[in-house]
Order: sequence, then structure tokens, then C-alpha cells
Amino acid sequence: MRPITLRNPNLNKGPSSSDEFNKLRNDIQTDITSLFDIVNEHDDKITENMDHVLREHYFLQNRLRKLEGRVRELEHDYQNNLSGESILTRSFYHASNIIPSSPKNPINLDTIHGIVSPVIVKSHDKIAYRNDLGQFILPNNLEVTVYESTDVEPIDEETGQRQYYTVDTNGIKKAFDGDKNSFWVRQSEMNENKCVTEVYANIHVKIPQEISNNVYSNTILLHPSPEYAMSIMDIQYRNQNGEWRRVETFPVQNQGSGEVPVEITEAGKLMFSFPKRQVTELQIKVKQPYWFKHDNKRMFLYGFQDIVVEYREYSQDSAEFVTRFSLEGTDRRFSSVGIPKITVPVGCPPFNDYTVKYELYFDEGLTEQFDFATDIFQPVQTVYVKTIMKTAGDQVPILREIELPYRHETIEL
Repeated sequence: MRPITLRNPNLNKGPSSSDEFNKLRNDIQTDITSLFDIVNEHDDKITENMDHVLREHYFLQNRLRKLEGRVRELEHDYQNNLSGESILTRSFYHASNIIPSSPKNPINLDTIHGIVSPVIVKSHDKIAYRNDLGQFILPNNLEVTVYESTDVEPIDEETGQRQYYTVDTNGIKKAFDGDKNSFWVRQSEMNENKCVTEVYANIHVKIPQEISNNVYSNTILLHPSPEYAMSIMDIQYRNQNGEWRRVETFPVQNQGSGEVPVEITEAGKLMFSFPKRQVTELQIKVKQPYWFKHDNKRMFLYGFQDIVVEYREYSQDSAEFVTRFSLEGTDRRFSSVGIPKITVPVGCPPFNDYTVKYELYFDEGLTEQFDFATDIFQPVQTVYVKTIMKTAGDQVPILREIELPYRHETIEL
């Protein structure tokens, strides 16, 4: 805020007439009122953000404890497998884990979601649009409804599902505004004597049709808030024929004669990539099994920092990158290197031998190529794996991790 008093040319010399005197006093009063309004607004935001940071800290600590337990398990497995086959893993949350292969074959590295993909040529946001200043603008006719239920609500006899009720959606557009510093969180309070242990929600979004003349979507980004706190139960979309269908890449399992969605527990930042589909409405179903106790109540928190629906166009050219795997600093060398195993993120399609290929090298300059699963007699402690990706129609390879199986031997000094 720039005080309007500063624009008064006679501020330093003082008013030269009663009109200027009255104007100066009115300007000062306006500035003081505006400053108090800003202070009060910031005070509310600071309190809200601090509460949110403390709650996210709790779930991050919970996540850290689980990861520490997993590290101990892996260390135990490693100690019991000092000889024989082992595995080296590289994720894509850090740019240092990737060496660009060629400027002619660039890749798209998304460290927020920890994924690598071919280059994104164009991206069309289906809910918000940017103005000439690069600011996100939400259309006035954006409709978002939130339905809520609990594990103690009665079962609807017709649908066999628990009955839902509509809740307040105040501030929910913060989940769509493109601002990484804003978020929408719903605080659902339940009396302790109701013994609620799980809260369910269905976020129903009607996609504004005037944002783009392209009715197709193929990407959904979900950034839960608090992160690692709640489960994503299902994502369904409605096409122009009025049919509700599940997003094709949402994990499912067979049950009876059909398929049921698999719960994504303690969800972090997710990206769902699927073949292009007509999407006019969206339903995101979540579950919150954790709560905080306060004043004889259970407080369940769920929400999103970002909900993004896009249509992405990927380059049809090959994309290449190199990953370095090293045993330096140990007394071991590679005796053979197996074919890499690629991990695909939850919500992304599988790949095949056409869309993803690998090459093995012994030097960073990629001049000395070697075959996978072949005995290595040289004292090699570092290898380089080139990964080659190529889009095939709607099949876009999106990779999360590379696991490199290998056998090793002790170096004789």
C-alpha cells in the first residue's frame, strides 16, 4: 500500500488554505483506516497460516517417522545381502539426479511431483486463465460444491452409500487460483460422544466451458492440504453425454465382476495423466481418518492447495536423459548391471518397450557402451544409464524412479 498522503504536494510545507487543510486531514484519516484494515487482515492470515503450518508439520513428522522405519528395513536387508544382487535407486525430486543427454532431445523435469516426461509443448488450463500480466483469473461462474459424510451417518437404502450433506465452501476458490501461497482447508468439528473416526468428502467441480474452445482434458493435478494427511478415494469425470466415468489411470482392483477404486492413503502431491477425454464436471472423493482433539471435539481437516485440470500437448520428438550410478567410496565394483526397472507414478499410465528404452555406458561422455546383464571384468565403480522416451499418440511415458539391479564384487587391493 502506498499512502495517498504522500501524493499531497504541500505535505512538508503544510496546507495553504482551509480546503487543503481539510483534504490533508481526510487523506490522513483514510491512510490510517487503510493501514488498520491491512494490519487486521494480516493478523488473521498469520494466525491461519501458523495453524496450518503446525498441522502440516505434524503430518510431515508422521511421514518422516515412517520413512525412517523404511530406511532401517532397507539397511537391514543390505547388511544381509553383502554379496549377490542389489539395487540402486534414483528419484527425480532433485535435478542433480539427472544429466542432460543432448540439447536436441530435452526432457521435462518436474521436481514438485518428482517426475520426468517428454517436453510439454502447450498446456491449457480448463478452470482458470492468465491475463496479460500472467495472473490467474477465475471465471465468475465457476461452481464448486462440497458434500460431506462420516462413518456414523446412516446408509442410503437406494444407493447403498452413506448419506451426504452439503457444507460451506467459503474460500474454496483458493484451491483453483494458481497461488502457491494460498490454500483451502475445511475444518469439520464433531462432538467427542459421536465417536466419528472418519470423515468423507466429495468435491464436485463444474468445469467452465468458456475458458477454452477445446473440450478435452488429459491431466489433473492434486496438491492436498495438509499434505500426507488424507486419502484420495476416487476421481470421476462427466463427459458431454452426461455419463460419469472414473479417470482411467486411477488405481483399481478387481472385486466380483467389476472394478473398485484403490484408496491412495496419506496422499502427497499427485498428477493424474490419462488419454484425452471430454470433461465437463469433476468429482474428487477424499477421506480423512486423522483428527485433533480440542474442547471435547474432534477436528477433521481436509482440503487442497491446488486443484488443476489441464489439456497438455507433449512433444513427439525423442527425449533423453542420463542417470549416474556409483559405488565410489566403497570397496566394491560392478560385476554386472541388469536392465533398469522404471517406476511409474500413481495416476500415470504404464509404458512399453517403444515409449521407453535404455542404454548402458561406462563413461560420462557416453562413448563406451555395454550390454545389460553381461559380466563386467573391468574395475568399474560408476555406470551411466541413458533413458530414451518417446510419445506414441495418447501414450505419454511419465517416470518416477529408476531402479538399477546389479551384482558386485569386492575390489582386491
